[in-house]
Amino acid sequence: GFCFNGFCLIEYFFVSLSKKIFKQLKLKFMLVLAETQANEAWAQFATIFTNLGLNNYYDMDKLHDELLSSPCGISEDAGTAYKGALLMHINMLMGIAERMTKMISGTFQVDKNSLLKVCCIMHLSKRYMYAPCTEDWKIRGGRFFEFAKLEGNLKSGERSALEALNNGVKLTPTEYEAIKILDGDEDNTKNPFKSILAIIIKQANELAYAIERERYNKAKNVEK
Repeated sequence: GFCFNGFCLIEYFFVSLSKKIFKQLKLKFMLVLAETQANEAWAQFATIFTNLGLNNYYDMDKLHDELLSSPCGISEDAGTAYKGALLMHINMLMGIAERMTKMISGTFQVDKNSLLKVCCIMHLSKRYMYAPCTEDWKIRGGRFFEFAKLEGNLKSGERSALEALNNGVKLTPTEYEAIKILDGDEDNTKNPFKSILAIIIKQANELAYAIERERYNKAKNVEK
């Protein structure tokens, strides 16, 4: 159907762009982070986080421990159900989002700090949203984590934004919108007026998850 301001066509362009980037990236399965990988991943994240000034609003020592012990998914076949996956996903998201932004810089201008700020914040609520699964039959079926019991019926993007705001982080309306795009609300993902920042974040996040699933599937096929 027709979309105002050409945003439906723009999103189609980003989907096509995501597929091209996907083919360019090397796929390497990772289920458990080695100490060296963990240290390098944290150093990359902490440098960007600090450069953005976000370290002033979070306990960095606690954040380090939480990110290195947190998954970014529940089931094994998602490729993100392992400790440290949350940190790896955030770093991958930042890399893909930056690449997308550079590829469209001749047409659209996106503030780099806002882009990285959203990438850093949007998944942080997953530090406490997942708990290890304790039922053997679920674990045998590949479900390693489950949702923790938390106050309020909020999705991860909402929780991440709320935590950031409660910590004193200032978010622009565009940044808040982009963080909340993670939640996949009907009125959010299909809104033809959503910002270029939100479109980039949405597509980069989906591509990061696709890469992580592909890593798992490739490793699984090798084992067979």
